[in-house]
Amino acid sequence: MKKMKKILLSVFAGLTVLSMLAGCAQQPSSGSPSQSQPSPAAPSGSQPAPVPEAPASQPEAPAPAEPETGKTLVFYFSASGNTRAVAETIAQAAGAELYELTPEEPYTGDDLRWTNPDSRVNAEHNDPAHRTAIAGELPDLAVYDTIFLGYPLWWREAPSIVWSLVENADLSGKTIIPFCTSTSDGIAGSVETLRGMAPAANWLDGMRFGETLNETAVTQWVNSLEPETGESSQPAAPEGTPAEPASTGANALVVYFSVPEDVDTTGVDAIAGGHRGRGRIYR
Repeated sequence: MKKMKKILLSVFAGLTVLSMLAGCAQQPSSGSPSQSQPSPAAPSGSQPAPVPEAPASQPEAPAPAEPETGKTLVFYFSASGNTRAVAETIAQAAGAELYELTPEEPYTGDDLRWTNPDSRVNAEHNDPAHRTAIAGELPDLAVYDTIFLGYPLWWREAPSIVWSLVENADLSGKTIIPFCTSTSDGIAGSVETLRGMAPAANWLDGMRFGETLNETAVTQWVNSLEPETGESSQPAAPEGTPAEPASTGANALVVYFSVPEDVDTTGVDAIAGGHRGRGRIYR
C-alpha cells in the first residue's frame, strides 16, 4: 500500500513539474529580450516610392544682338532732279538704298524762282540764320560709318535744308563724302562751311558734277573712294574694261530731296555766284 502511494505521489509530482515547464515555455522570462521578428514584407505588386527628379534647367536667354554698324548712308537734296540723278547712280554703284531729304514745307515753282527778289529761295538766302525744316524722321545714323552728302550749289553753298541736317545730326567720327551739282562752281567753299558746322566728322574733299549726268564718271569716282573708305578690297579692272558697280560689302542708303513733278523747276538746281545776293540758278 505504501509502495502504491509513493508511485502516485511521484506521478503527481511529475505532472506538476511538467505543467510548470509548459507555462514557462509559453511566457518568456521577465527582462529577457524577445526574439526579433522579420519586418512585414511589402505587399505583392507594390512599386518603390518615386525619387523626385531635379527641376530641368532652363535654357539661357540669348544675348541681345549687337546693333549692326559699318554701313554707308548717302543723303541728297535735289530741286529739279540733277542731284537726284547723280545720287541714284551712286546708289547703283555702291549697292545703296535711296533716302529723300524733304523740306517740311515743299518748294513750289514760284519759291524756286531765283530771279524774283521776293521769292522764297532769295528770302532764305538773305537770312543767314534761316534753316529749312526737314520733314519726317531721319534714319538712325548710329549704324552708319560713312555718309555721302549730295546737294545742288545755291550761291556756292549747300541749301539751308542741308545745313539743318549737318547742324542737328550727330556726325561725330563719321566719314562724310560730299558731292554737288553745278554748272561751273566748285564744291570746296560749301564743304568748308559744312565742315565748320560739324568739325568732329571726318570730311573728305568731295566732288562736283555738272548738269548732265555722266554715269561713267560718277561710278569711277565711287570706285576710287574704296581704298580710302575701306569698303572694298577687289583688284582694279584692267585698263579699258567698263566700270562695274562697286561692292561695298555693306548696306548703303542714299538720301535725297526733290520737288514734285508738277512744279516748274526751269532753271533750278544750282545757284552760283561770288557774293551773297548775286548769282543765278542752274538746272
